[in-house]
Amino acid sequence: MRQESKFSTWIRSGGQSTFVVALNGLVDLEAKFSVVPDRLLDSIIDDSLAAAVGRLNQYLPDGVSIDISAIDLTPIRDQLRSEVADRLTEIEVAVNPNDPVITSIIARYTEILNGLFQRDALQVERYIWRSSDDSRVRAAHAEYDDRVFSWSAPPEGGHPGQGWNCRCTAEPIIDQTSIPEAAVCDILTGDRLASVFPDAETDRLAQIAREIDRQIVTARLNSSDRLAHFFGQVLQEVGQDMQLVEILDDRADRLSIFRYFRRNPDEALRFGRIDGVQPADQEAIANRAYANRIGSGDVESGDGWRFRGRGLKQVTGRANYRAFTEDHSELFGELIDFEAEPELLGTPRHAARSALWFWRANELFMLADAGINRAAADSITAIINPGTDSSDQRWENVRDLSASAIFTNTCRFSVARPRFEDAE
Repeated sequence: MRQESKFSTWIRSGGQSTFVVALNGLVDLEAKFSVVPDRLLDSIIDDSLAAAVGRLNQYLPDGVSIDISAIDLTPIRDQLRSEVADRLTEIEVAVNPNDPVITSIIARYTEILNGLFQRDALQVERYIWRSSDDSRVRAAHAEYDDRVFSWSAPPEGGHPGQGWNCRCTAEPIIDQTSIPEAAVCDILTGDRLASVFPDAETDRLAQIAREIDRQIVTARLNSSDRLAHFFGQVLQEVGQDMQLVEILDDRADRLSIFRYFRRNPDEALRFGRIDGVQPADQEAIANRAYANRIGSGDVESGDGWRFRGRGLKQVTGRANYRAFTEDHSELFGELIDFEAEPELLGTPRHAARSALWFWRANELFMLADAGINRAAADSITAIINPGTDSSDQRWENVRDLSASAIFTNTCRFSVARPRFEDAE
């Protein structure tokens, strides 16, 4: 996501106050300030797709979405794009989402998409005409209000969306028992993740699931194999209770897994947990275990504790926090300095984003595409945690998640923020 995407959000929200572009690490000033009109236009027309998907989802069972991945949206997208572009040219304004004509165009195509999804995906035969119930509804449409119509026999003037400024919608009449198998897909929800992380807080799971759904295409998690590999690794990193901040409650005799304590066994006895004798000094352990590693300073710097593992991937070390900071703005459209505020990686949104960033930056999705097999799992483990003794468990996690079929029918597009380009 480049600067023009953030500019799009700013100008579409009214362009109030000042638009600020961070100047960190600029190489080409002109390129950083460039705006790509096509992407701004695409972000506007995506509103109709999001509205149509959201509208139909309210009539489906909880945790289920209309599946748009097999429907050819190209003709509608091109028509919508052309109409909005023509209007922008006519009024000579680069982007004006508040223009009443553009608002009407988006509303009309929302209804066109609504009808398309009902007929081609859900195979709905009838709908109820619903008007806005205000004085602006034309008399002919007011007469149709609350009446049942068939998609194969439109009323005079056409179905909702076919007439200009109709101010109406088609409410589907759905027989839940006869929805075609391929017509719907599973939303990635907190409830669904609860079977993977049974001891995790409900609110945390909900926030994590929503963030991953929003980024599911961008992060290259849009297949069941990718999701199984991703969450199989995450499960090993954060456990069934989904701890987002590393716990270093290690026994003294286990601290030898860290090079520092292998070289300083007396300090392992001093700071490690000895059952019935002393608790672990987690801050001291972190400052020594990660001293002079992964871009962190020495023991006295406190970097080991400050930049201990956080997030679904357990990002560790000052260098990795800095790398996430540098890429976060481009991927997610927000400039945040995680090196200055490392604790943010322990919050659900950024815990999810840090793992998605690592997954995409290291192209782990390509390794996951090799399928559900030990070699693929080990190749991903070697990048996430080289030298770990948990390779067997990580492979078992992946294998079990795939066998459970929990991700088999997960939507391959973002339900919260669908885009035309993601449905192709």
